[in-house]
Amino acid sequence: MPEKVTEKILLLTSGLNSTVWRYWAPPVLWALVIMLLSGNLGAFPNSYSIFKWVVSSLFTLPPKLIDKLHLIFRKALHVVCYGVLGFLWLRALKATRPRFLWSNILLALLLSLGVALVDEGHQHFLTTRSGSLWDVVLDMSGASGIILLTAHLWGRNKTAIPSVPPPSP
Repeated sequence: MPEKVTEKILLLTSGLNSTVWRYWAPPVLWALVIMLLSGNLGAFPNSYSIFKWVVSSLFTLPPKLIDKLHLIFRKALHVVCYGVLGFLWLRALKATRPRFLWSNILLALLLSLGVALVDEGHQHFLTTRSGSLWDVVLDMSGASGIILLTAHLWGRNKTAIPSVPPPSP
């Protein structure tokens, strides 16, 4: 009896081939990291104390400038984190649907938007955070910028190979 259970487990897990783990696990894990930072861990006071400590140990700056730099840093993180997420979604989609570039771009954007909306929606219900549609715009600017840049670069590499051989001399 235990041998049949083991066989069934092996059969089920053999369907989880390397494509799933190699391409789909990274965007899912990255989205989970974003959601983790969406909670109290990523709240302003927590990130400010770390940011202030790092900046103050490197530079001597007035407190108001540190406050402004911290705000810029937090907003830049939105763009960077969602740029990475958008790239990872597009990469996973390309690995499983290589011929559908435009629909992969659209799906990667929609998946990134879904995470951004859940992220900001979650923050709306926390006392230490506040959800903002402006942050969703920042998130999507990072995701769309990297997705479009990546798709362009992948498309350039594809079209760099001539479809018709050059005429012979």
